[in-house]
Amino acid sequence: MSITDPAAPSTRRRTTRRHRRGKAIVAVAAGTALMLGGAGTYAFWSTSEALQATAVSSGNLDLALQPGSWELEGVLGGVTNVANVADVRIVPGDVLTLTQPIDVTLVGDTIVADLSAELGGSFSGGLGAYLDVALDLDGVGTANDATSYRLTAADIADEDGTQTVEATLTITFRGTTGGQLGAASSVNLDDVEFMLSQVGDN
Repeated sequence: MSITDPAAPSTRRRTTRRHRRGKAIVAVAAGTALMLGGAGTYAFWSTSEALQATAVSSGNLDLALQPGSWELEGVLGGVTNVANVADVRIVPGDVLTLTQPIDVTLVGDTIVADLSAELGGSFSGGLGAYLDVALDLDGVGTANDATSYRLTAADIADEDGTQTVEATLTITFRGTTGGQLGAASSVNLDDVEFMLSQVGDN
């Protein structure tokens, strides 16, 4: 006859109840975690309506140079047409003039731009140091300084926003250049660049 611990059945029942209670706690915790983790998937009320408008378009800014022509006015007067500017040998008092048609495009309700003749590095030394350069636009825009004009879309009268503007660029070898300053030297006219830049509050 075996001896059985009289407390064993009771202990087993308590152990079973604890085990079931532990499972229930784990299940509740897991369910709570799922509810919290999925809170963002609930749909709350919302509404929307598309803007009742049409497309908006951008303006445009551009320039293109047409073939230009050169003239040389000597210190004693007289104007000569220049077929090849590379053949010209200027002396103090001479004025070399470029007539340059420029196709200017300005499209925009509020657009304002500066058309300028920008001078590169060869104008800062050698012959370039004794030259004065000036830009003139024939009846278009407002002069900012010697080489820059301010334009608005209203200055460009054509319906498509493009107009051919006649620019005159004068390069004057200062008559006050004494001694042999600037003699036997050169300036690169490719260093003149026409630029059209939108004006903004920078």
